[in-house]
Amino acid sequence: MKRIFSIVILSLIINIQFVENVYAISGSILRPFKGLFKIFKGSADDVIKNSGKVKEEVFSGIKKKSVNESITGPTQESLIMEKVGANSHLSELNSLKSSTRAGYIKKLKKKKLKLEGEDEVLEYFFDGESSSTSSTTSTNNNLFEKYIIINWIGKVYNNSDYFSKPKKEEKMLLVCSNIDQVFYFSLLMEEEPKRAFLIKNIKLNNTKSRNSMNTKTLPIQELIVIEDKDNVKIMVTRPKDQWPENYFTIYDDQNFYFEQINSVNVTPEIIKNKMFSNPKGKNNCSKATYEGLL
Repeated sequence: MKRIFSIVILSLIINIQFVENVYAISGSILRPFKGLFKIFKGSADDVIKNSGKVKEEVFSGIKKKSVNESITGPTQESLIMEKVGANSHLSELNSLKSSTRAGYIKKLKKKKLKLEGEDEVLEYFFDGESSSTSSTTSTNNNLFEKYIIINWIGKVYNNSDYFSKPKKEEKMLLVCSNIDQVFYFSLLMEEEPKRAFLIKNIKLNNTKSRNSMNTKTLPIQELIVIEDKDNVKIMVTRPKDQWPENYFTIYDDQNFYFEQINSVNVTPEIIKNKMFSNPKGKNNCSKATYEGLL
């Protein structure tokens, strides 16, 4: 393509030079068109002179795009902000950043209590603040508890070029979404044990999605970490029976995957093996800022 472009420009200049030579010979015949030839020649020269600059500007714009920007679709910031609302977004971020750990968890429990009652608070939040006891994430399910990582680090946030910049955050609010819904996750990583919460789940009501009408929103609750690697982290909801029904996977390139399981035969091991492949889709996970999303 570059060679064709150069040949075309070179042909234009040769033709212009030829016409000007003809003008020199025929004098008065082509005098009225002399100004036009000079303008066209100047434009061609400018094209050649600036072609490198134009190319550089075009490609610099492409390089600035995030890994998943070309496939984010309905997860773009404008759509998320429209569905969530700027005031609600700021309220969630302020609550996380300005509160102590105990104060923040108390606020979440109070909100849960107001919406769903005391029994739901006890079921969806783990007791204990000590890092030395497994009671923090006790589920009374011996088969599942072997998957639980109590002292998770959040390696994906520390090692990812996106999540660790411009600085590593001890309290992080993530906004993750797929074609159907938006999830707000708050992460408390300033002390042990680190804790993760699903604090908001909003349906996008995407008419193009088959699952949109069947998607149920999830309530406020504490999440359990079952995978903590440099390039991927998997969080799950507390199992009601043997295994969790909801899996949230966050990748170091901002890709996000939500899996809802309705089968008792699907173990965490099956989901983990599937998630390691980093399946692509119209999904994205971004850090929340006071201006929107980073």
